[in-house]
Amino acid sequence: MGEPLDKHPYPQHSRSQPLTLDVENGVFVYVLRDSIIHVLPDGPHRHPKILGNGHAVDYAGDLTMKQRIIIDLTNLSGTFICDAPDGLLQVAHHLEQLGFIISEGGIRYFPHNGSRPQILN
Repeated sequence: MGEPLDKHPYPQHSRSQPLTLDVENGVFVYVLRDSIIHVLPDGPHRHPKILGNGHAVDYAGDLTMKQRIIIDLTNLSGTFICDAPDGLLQVAHHLEQLGFIISEGGIRYFPHNGSRPQILN
C-alpha cells in the first residue's frame, strides 16, 4: 500500500464515491483500495480527500470518462507515488470488470524519473 506524502487527516470530500457505471462523465482523481476504485471530480489537491484521514491506497491517478468509455487513465498523483505500470494495468482491469471500456491508447503510465510517458494499451 502507498502511504500519502501529505499525511494531514483531511476529512473525506462530500463528493467522493465508489466508481460505478452511474457516475456522470468527467475528469476525476481516483484511488484504488481493497479492489474498489473511489473517485472525486478533479481539482487542486484532491487525492488525499478521496478517502480522507491519511489512508494508504493500492494505487492512484486520474481518469477521464465519457459515456462509460475511459478516454484517459494515468498514474498521475501529487499525493501518492504509484510507480508500477502493473498497478495501472490492475486499475484498468478493475474498470473493465465494472463494465467500462478503455479506449485504445488510453492507458498512459508516467514514470516518476521524468522520462516520457508510456502507452500501455
